[in-house]
Amino acid sequence: MNRQFISLALLLASLALGSCDDPIAVKERSLQERRLKEGVLTTSQTFDFTRWIEVSKGAYRLPSISPDEDAKNTYWSSASNQGYTMLSSKPTDFPVIPLEEDGAPRGAIIRSIKGFYFFGFGTNVIAGALYSGQVDAGSLVSKPLQSTLFGQPYSSGIPEVVKFTYQYKAGEKVIHGQGKSVELPSQDRASVSAVFYEITEDESYLNGLTLQTDARIVAKGYVELEPTTPEGEWQTSSLRLSPVDQARYDAVDFTTKKYRLALVFSSSYRGAEYIGAVGSELRLRQVTLQDRIKPHH
Repeated sequence: MNRQFISLALLLASLALGSCDDPIAVKERSLQERRLKEGVLTTSQTFDFTRWIEVSKGAYRLPSISPDEDAKNTYWSSASNQGYTMLSSKPTDFPVIPLEEDGAPRGAIIRSIKGFYFFGFGTNVIAGALYSGQVDAGSLVSKPLQSTLFGQPYSSGIPEVVKFTYQYKAGEKVIHGQGKSVELPSQDRASVSAVFYEITEDESYLNGLTLQTDARIVAKGYVELEPTTPEGEWQTSSLRLSPVDQARYDAVDFTTKKYRLALVFSSSYRGAEYIGAVGSELRLRQVTLQDRIKPHH
């Protein structure tokens, strides 16, 4: 019999002998039972944004996670970068760029920049967004929200925590990029989303309309970041993914089903509504994924 299993069984037995009213014993027993049921939290992947790839000659760059990636096959995407190339005849200053230190990339800068708005086309503020997934270039102009294809294949375990080291500062004035008279927030905020979802038979992606509401979502997490980091200092935050559909969460099976994980970092949390502040800037130094390894039955 497995020694680890015997040790755990003895520990649980010893806890059971303690007083039923002992809160420490109850808490410890609950923790051990959860570990036995769900497995151990482990680090599955870390992104440091030190390698970037040029998507086409003279155009913008995107973070690369391995030397095998090419311009048409990257883990990270940015519809805001690609959209900017369509709004400007000579694009030079993109929403998502490398964070350079000592002449080398050491992170990513995601920012809200001034855009272009003519006769109902475009927007005066382009909110930077870096996400795992793809861009459907064919619908980027006509259906911008549907053009964001969120998620990359994920099979290492059930993602539970996304840790990220960041700096954030908000731009001075929040505006509606298309001039609509709507109530605006007093201050811009960055946003971070993590969505773990099941791939169905049609293999379709979540997009800007379905990212938070699709029935295929197993677990997700979302946070808005205020500019609380002192100038020049870095802050590390942990975003936890919580089950959305408990039955689907309990039924996760990497042997018979496929899943994607969407990670989305934006410099303006309402950027999809064309609302944000020019000058808002989210800097990323490192992103780490931690999984709850699902036990084999």
